[in-house]
Amino acid sequence: MTTVVNFRNALTDTHQQVEVQPGQTVQQAVEGSGLIAAGNRFSVRDKDGQVVDNRAATDFGGLTLSVGLQGDDVVGGARPARR
Repeated sequence: MTTVVNFRNALTDTHQQVEVQPGQTVQQAVEGSGLIAAGNRFSVRDKDGQVVDNRAATDFGGLTLSVGLQGDDVVGGARPARR
């Protein structure tokens, strides 16, 4: 069975559907997709704004994950407003 995850580049707002493999982390799936140039640091967040870099990519089949800058600067999901 094929599992596909939709990745959204938070900087360019481009989308790419990626077929993910069992045992592959979300970050490995993004690296293998070519969405982010090799050597660049990035993080991936779910719709709730939680970092999911090391989670199993197959857990997110059919969903859209946001790929952006590593750390607090990741765009996507819900973040509390800065004060």
